Amino acid sequence: MLAARPSRTSGAGESGRRNVWSARRDDALVCDDACQPLGMTQGSTQPERRPTRRRRRRGPGWVPDQHGAWAMLAVPLLVGVFLGSPAWVHVPLAALWFVGYFAFFATGLWLKSRFKARWWPPVRAYGIATVVPAVAVLLLRPDLLAWVPLFAPLVAVSLWSSYRRSERSLLNDGATVLAACLMLPVAFAAGVGPGARPGAAWPGVWPLMPLPDGVTGVAGIGWLQVWALFVVVLAYFAGTILYVKTLIRERGERSYLVASVVYHLAAGVVASAALAAAGLVWWPAAALFAGLTVRAVWVPRTQATPMQFGMGEVVASVLVTVVVLVLPQTFEAVGSGASGAVGAGGSVAVGAGGQGGLEAGAASTVVP
Repeated sequence: MLAARPSRTSGAGESGRRNVWSARRDDALVCDDACQPLGMTQGSTQPERRPTRRRRRRGPGWVPDQHGAWAMLAVPLLVGVFLGSPAWVHVPLAALWFVGYFAFFATGLWLKSRFKARWWPPVRAYGIATVVPAVAVLLLRPDLLAWVPLFAPLVAVSLWSSYRRSERSLLNDGATVLAACLMLPVAFAAGVGPGARPGAAWPGVWPLMPLPDGVTGVAGIGWLQVWALFVVVLAYFAGTILYVKTLIRERGERSYLVASVVYHLAAGVVASAALAAAGLVWWPAAALFAGLTVRAVWVPRTQATPMQFGMGEVVASVLVTVVVLVLPQTFEAVGSGASGAVGAGGSVAVGAGGQGGLEAGAASTVVP
């Protein structure tokens, strides 16, 4: 066998390989330093994966998910502001109204969760946020505290229903709708002023308590007309309780459908009677509730999506607002027509009967 002959260049080759390795190593070190800004790490040929910041998710209870509640919050407030004429106190009152609803919604979820800690932060935040507008309202109009006894039991019923996890019950829905609609007379009372009547602890606030002389709402309306318009708004929003149930949770239930239709028929009669008793034109409300009755019969039989009948509710809320805002102008027309008739009767008496006619005309002006 032939022995392997040592190569002359073996030493040189080994040295060359060492030099090449050293050069590569040096290049790698240089490249690592140079390429570090490009996302390359030492000893790796892959770009460095920068840690991505996870977007922090907002906890539950911060934003109410009851979309139908926005109309119930806005319509009574806007109508009350219009009827009583805008005042500076309406600014903190509106802030208290909406922030208070956020606090109410968050508290309901916290109670429903049986006081779990993750539901507490929005309750605390919104509760603190209500302090500033509440103090402002109390400083401007402390007499508005007279309305608290009406709201307190309704809020208590709703929160108790949330704790019992029966927030979808008719009792809870009725309490929340009534509480929301009560903002209409509250906003009206804030606009017309407290009214200084001697001997009254909370003058000019409660029904059957007349406003002071010269203090009336738009078109000269008083509490009788305001409560009649309150009945119209309440009748509409109370009807949405049954109507919405026939579209979602109780869809296909004949009993709920019949109850919804019967309710809208009765609500139209009651609202029209209330307006007529207050001296307002009643037929616009009758026509409105006739249309709502047709809606209660027809829409549940269609394949309307939640988005579609949600938009329909927006249209219905706008129509109710327009009708309620137009009706006070009919009171002004009725009042001016009556005064015109009295004036005409007096002038005719003067021309026909001389002095005796003048006395009769004066008497007709004094006697209501």
